[in-house]
Amino acid sequence: MVSTEACGEDEDMACSYTAASVERESNQDRPGRPGTDLVQPLGYTAPIFFRAPIMARATHGEATRQNIILTALELYAEHGLDGVSLRTISAESGTRNSAAAHYHFGSRLGVLEAVVTFITDFTRPQFESGFQSLEADPAPSLRDVVKAMTTPYLSLTLSPDWGPAALRFMAHLHADNTPDVVQLMNAHFRPDVERIETQLHRVLPHIPRDVLRVRLAFTFVSLIHGAAEIDMLSNTPFGDIRPDDRTLFTYFVDFVEGGLAFSPPA
Repeated sequence: MVSTEACGEDEDMACSYTAASVERESNQDRPGRPGTDLVQPLGYTAPIFFRAPIMARATHGEATRQNIILTALELYAEHGLDGVSLRTISAESGTRNSAAAHYHFGSRLGVLEAVVTFITDFTRPQFESGFQSLEADPAPSLRDVVKAMTTPYLSLTLSPDWGPAALRFMAHLHADNTPDVVQLMNAHFRPDVERIETQLHRVLPHIPRDVLRVRLAFTFVSLIHGAAEIDMLSNTPFGDIRPDDRTLFTYFVDFVEGGLAFSPPA
């Protein structure tokens, strides 16, 4: 069996091809063990001795991808979207291949999309739980809707350890007005935004829908950038005004609820 230890961690496909080719050639001379063709008929399953190294390399590849995503998240959060190159991400992630980020994600936009997916995969269960409850409730309150839409995001200020960086990354992403990033954001978040708007319309039927959508857009700006810069409350012109986390979240929900439901004087 050929060794693949010399193969780089981002060259799995090339390593697999080389290992299979050498194995096939060496098998030709072994009695009672026919050579293994590289191209197999449909339904072929590689023998265990052949599958195990490939599975190990696939697992290693996933670990490399995860490491690149977390590195990109931290770098983008600290330096902004335009301050970080793919080569820098590869180098800082510790991979031996300086083009690892490009190999795994194809482009800067591919990395950005992977980071967004990584964050939303974490917040998704809490979001789904909250909105499934709302959608099943015949008469939810405005506060119920506001809590369901803000809690998954605000929770990132507390955990996991990469949560604060995720909030700063999302603030940078939200502030980027380039067409490809705007398209990425709209494609990724539109279904959730539509669900939020539907529930808000249920509880605020007297607010014109066009007005409600503008207020919701303001809410997203406050949520995304406010959560990212939450530590600024410890150093304001009034001094340190940051309360404990539970009180702070309550204040934010109060703020959003009041803005969404405001009725201008006749």
